[in-house]
Amino acid sequence: MEALRFTGAGNEYFKIWIVNVLLTIITLGIYYPWAKVRNRRYFYANSTLNDRNFEYHATGKQLLLGFLIGLVLFVIYNIVTQVAPQFALFFMGFFILILPWIIWRSLIFNMKVSSFSNVHFSFRGALKTSYLIFLGYPLLIIFLIVMVGIIASVAIPSLQSSPSDPTFLIIGGIIIGVFSMILYAFAIALIQKKSKEYMLNNSFYGQGQFSTELETKKFLSIYAKGIMLALLPLVVMGLGFVGMGVGPGAEILFIVAYFGFIIVSLLAGAYIMSRIRAYVYENTLLDDRVAFESTLGARALAWVIFTNLLMILFTLGLAMPWAKVRMANLMLENTLVDTSVGFDEYITQEQARGGAIGEQIGEAFDVDMDVGF
Repeated sequence: MEALRFTGAGNEYFKIWIVNVLLTIITLGIYYPWAKVRNRRYFYANSTLNDRNFEYHATGKQLLLGFLIGLVLFVIYNIVTQVAPQFALFFMGFFILILPWIIWRSLIFNMKVSSFSNVHFSFRGALKTSYLIFLGYPLLIIFLIVMVGIIASVAIPSLQSSPSDPTFLIIGGIIIGVFSMILYAFAIALIQKKSKEYMLNNSFYGQGQFSTELETKKFLSIYAKGIMLALLPLVVMGLGFVGMGVGPGAEILFIVAYFGFIIVSLLAGAYIMSRIRAYVYENTLLDDRVAFESTLGARALAWVIFTNLLMILFTLGLAMPWAKVRMANLMLENTLVDTSVGFDEYITQEQARGGAIGEQIGEAFDVDMDVGF
């Protein structure tokens, strides 16, 4: 296994970043697509494996149409919410309806304009599957949770022995609440499994296909452990807060509890992200021969995120380039690829078979997707 490397530097990227920011401001945002392209090209070009690097081939002009459409819709939405708030739900529903199409189109575009060692990636997933995963499953789960609530609101009062005794109502409400939370957690785990499989099993490197087979219960287990990691310290802090009561030190205790909540939430989020990343990587293959591994640890991820936030906060945003470079370093140095047997020959083979796949597809919607994470 060999780790990817990031060869860029914060001070080097700062020059690109500050020019992008200034030009975006001067052009009232119109330069943003070109700024995005410059940023991505820098990070792609400085991401290397086995002395080979990635490349990003999109242009600002290709991203401009999607950017302008998104900007116009955003302006219209804000005007409508001020003038006729009753139509805001219509716009929200319209966005939800087209979201699976945007995700699908973005996956096709972003994969096709990305390459490694002169071999392009591609995405060949079906649009109907995107609608099933990103719209069908969420709507089904919402429907089931609502139905559980309706049935409970009718059934629990009818089973209550005495109208004056609220005990049964309280117990029934708690049971229904817990059941709904379990159903919601299962839904999140299922959608995570389905979305990761959809993105990876339909992704190609040249003619080589990525493949993965995941389990919902594993995602559910990771989420459950992450939630428990967050809840236990919060419960302890809450009990301590209640025990001390309201007194002269209440303000200090509240501040401590507030920052404690941030730290605990950060650790829990880092745990979930790192464990899911490791699980997906270890179960993913390219052409059934190239394996992957993630060694990203929760504490390392949480530390970089936390210190990045402090850097950005205390420099009023000027440390953003160094924060992005630190995160790129962390993610890449903990991403391993099996290059032990025939890797160079495999790349050479794909260059011969699939080098012509990366033709331009014109303007496209571009949404950052969590494909490789």
